[in-house]
Amino acid sequence: MSLPENIAMAERYLELEFENKQLLFQALTHRSYSFEQDLPETNEKLEFLGDSVLNLSVTEYIYHEFPDLNEGDLAKLRANVVNANFLADVAKTLHVGECLLMGKGAEQTGGRTRVSILGDALEAIIGAIYLDRGMDAAKAFILGNFSDLVDDRASKGHFGDPKTRLQELVMAKHGNIPRYRTVEEFGPIHDRSFMVKVYINDQVYGGGVGKSKKKAEQEAAKEALNKLKHD
Repeated sequence: MSLPENIAMAERYLELEFENKQLLFQALTHRSYSFEQDLPETNEKLEFLGDSVLNLSVTEYIYHEFPDLNEGDLAKLRANVVNANFLADVAKTLHVGECLLMGKGAEQTGGRTRVSILGDALEAIIGAIYLDRGMDAAKAFILGNFSDLVDDRASKGHFGDPKTRLQELVMAKHGNIPRYRTVEEFGPIHDRSFMVKVYINDQVYGGGVGKSKKKAEQEAAKEALNKLKHD
């Protein structure tokens, strides 16, 4: 079977040339495409492998780069970077969505920009790099795309996602936890957006908008943290 043009396009965006291009083909194959084309493989097994390679590489990096952090802060820092939203952001900078092999139904419902699909595809690509070129190449690719963010988060003391940090801060100051409320939903069904507000002691401290309620809550928590800094 001849490989689609998406493979060469992905290699250009990733700035990598695969010896076994079938691995990259598999990494870019969403299950909807596999079903439509009656193919035996999807990118899900490579995603499973890539997730482990990604976690090990980031864990090793922060372990050596931040020797003064305790175990809890190391875990929070890693979680702040290795999460669905950031994986999707990195995938967007690498144009992964454009290169995905996807069924018509999934594409028509916004699959090429969906956070979970992009994040899973990036992990599958990491798994493919590991199998094709080895651990050193996979690690170089990961650190090339993740180390700056890790350093930025660490320099700002961001050892947890905004919701976790806000909850810890509010618990310490007030003995209770923030409350989140979805105040608006808008956009077409296949491309919904949510507006969320966060309350501390019944007072609005922040608001956020996102393609999921979870993303909107994180944005609201981020705004609340900024407000608390200036109070």
